[in-house]
Amino acid sequence: MYPAHTDMWSSVDWKYWRIWKIIYIPYWQIYGESMLENFDENSNTPCTTIQSEWEYNPAMERCNEYDWILVVITALYMLMSNLLLVNLLIAVFSYRFERVQENSEKLWRYLRYEVIMDYRTRIPAPLNLVIRPIYIAYKCIRYIKNRIKKDKKQDENAASYNRELDKINTLQSLNAIKCVHNF
Repeated sequence: MYPAHTDMWSSVDWKYWRIWKIIYIPYWQIYGESMLENFDENSNTPCTTIQSEWEYNPAMERCNEYDWILVVITALYMLMSNLLLVNLLIAVFSYRFERVQENSEKLWRYLRYEVIMDYRTRIPAPLNLVIRPIYIAYKCIRYIKNRIKKDKKQDENAASYNRELDKINTLQSLNAIKCVHNF
């Protein structure tokens, strides 16, 4: 647009740097805004071709010089940037898909393990009518035996506790008698 342009960094203010003009148009072109009207020679904005005016007056724009190659370069830039962005999007989606596949594989294996462990102790349908009551009776007998053992153990603990308590009481009584007779 501006051939033989040497001033990219204006000494007036950072807002008027020409680098912003270089970045501004391609940035919006990535999103699909072609801005072809900026490449036309007959623009409505006030501009000048005199170098001293646009260099020292930041409000005055430099008139661009129209060339058909600008439109071709713009089209190639938009094509390449959009292709790269689409490829990037595809790469992100494929990475996400692979992670989901990997996690679903792990989840499936875990749930399969749970089902196998759940059915490991189950009895097949026709046999469970005979074996299930026997199994329940076995569990009940085992529970009763454990309860009886627990009660016996508690009784033994209580008896040993009472014996220890009696010993302590007799020792205290003897010590009390000794104390009384020694005075």
